[in-house]
Amino acid sequence: MSIDGDGSRLEIEAQVRGFGERLRSYRRQAGLSQLALADRAGVDLAAVSFLERAKRAPNLATLVRVARAAGVSPAALIAEGSVPTTAAPERRRRQRAPDDPLERFGANLRAARKSAGMSQEMLAQTARLDRAAISIIERGGRSANLRTILKLGRALKVAPEELLAGVE
Repeated sequence: MSIDGDGSRLEIEAQVRGFGERLRSYRRQAGLSQLALADRAGVDLAAVSFLERAKRAPNLATLVRVARAAGVSPAALIAEGSVPTTAAPERRRRQRAPDDPLERFGANLRAARKSAGMSQEMLAQTARLDRAAISIIERGGRSANLRTILKLGRALKVAPEELLAGVE
């Protein structure tokens, strides 16, 4: 694994580890075992274990499912410095059906990219991703994984949780 001159790969991996730690904390706070979280989220028990130990980065769909199962927002799971309180996780009531998480994330990404004055190609080069992938993600046609979300936030100079605003 090569390391970028600015150490961004190391920072991304540290953020993935932080995600795993926060997932474990929120799961425990909710009184859930790994098996119970896996059942609620509709994922394999091994997947929860891998996520908590940062052996795997979830795609957006899995991120949304485990966040829902733990009773928190996806943004709370990736927000650095976000730690559960001693109170039970608060579940927000929905006034209407939620947007599709992929479409909402894509719209947030597009808005952040345009706000930064970047083309898809510029963003792809800065984040070291494929331009076509960015186009598909912006259209809601592909689920970005956690590492990709972190790279995009870094390239756009926004907190990754901002890209997840409204993703429930």
